[in-house]
Amino acid sequence: MSKNIILASSALLTASVFFVLNDAIINYLSSLDIQFYHFIFYGSPAYLIVPFYLFFKGNLKRHIVCTNYYVVIVRSITFAPMPFITFISLKHISLPEFTTLNMSSPLIAAIFAYIFLNEKLNKFIYFSLVIGFTGVLLVIQPGFENFNIYFLVTLFGVVLITSTTTIVNKFNNVTTAIGFFIYGGLTIHIISFVLFIFDPLKINLEIFIFISLASILINLAIFLSTFAFKEAQKYYASIFCLVYLQIVWSSIVGFYFFNEFLNTYALLGALLIVFSGFISIPGQLRQVNEK
Repeated sequence: MSKNIILASSALLTASVFFVLNDAIINYLSSLDIQFYHFIFYGSPAYLIVPFYLFFKGNLKRHIVCTNYYVVIVRSITFAPMPFITFISLKHISLPEFTTLNMSSPLIAAIFAYIFLNEKLNKFIYFSLVIGFTGVLLVIQPGFENFNIYFLVTLFGVVLITSTTTIVNKFNNVTTAIGFFIYGGLTIHIISFVLFIFDPLKINLEIFIFISLASILINLAIFLSTFAFKEAQKYYASIFCLVYLQIVWSSIVGFYFFNEFLNTYALLGALLIVFSGFISIPGQLRQVNEK
């Protein structure tokens, strides 16, 4: 089981980098009047290549057969609003604000883990959550002087995405990680293809490259996070603490690509967030030893 936690933590750390890079590209694309369905339509090869590859390899059936189709369909519908929420939010708030708001997900995950997964949280995990959220508050303070409704839209997206990962963790035996990935993107791709027919958009090569890169990153991130929460099984809350590290990647991307700097309080917050990730490790080990 300790091997599962190491794999899950590594996958989630990698996914966190890919999520931030994808958000940075969307932050740029949203200013060009590109809608979420344009993005998904042109980026669909990064998603479709998986089922097509499995089909030609003769392994597709193994990954799309489920013991409970209701679970994967509900998860797919729950995930469907996420691209719209990401695009609309990043059009009205900054990347650091968006990323920092998403850092409330470990708190929601801990609540979900306690209520729906019957996990026993230990003092290390509680301490990690408190330290991490304190860091989030320190980072977020400059941008919250003028509140706007899109902060709430982003938080609603956090609840949705945390719900999808909770479903994967609770029903981890329903299908494979690849199966969860394929079904997870099915609803939003169908919706986006239909919307693109009514509102098509021609793009240049540069934009196509950006969309393709972002699509590869987000699909890899979704698969890795799905894999992580499927592997974590009874340790959902402890590995979720690691997503706090996204604020670090966001700060680096903001500095190099958007000329954004952290003030003293925000820098302290970022350090606390990193610290919270390390604190979660003993919490994971204690959960393993308690089994």
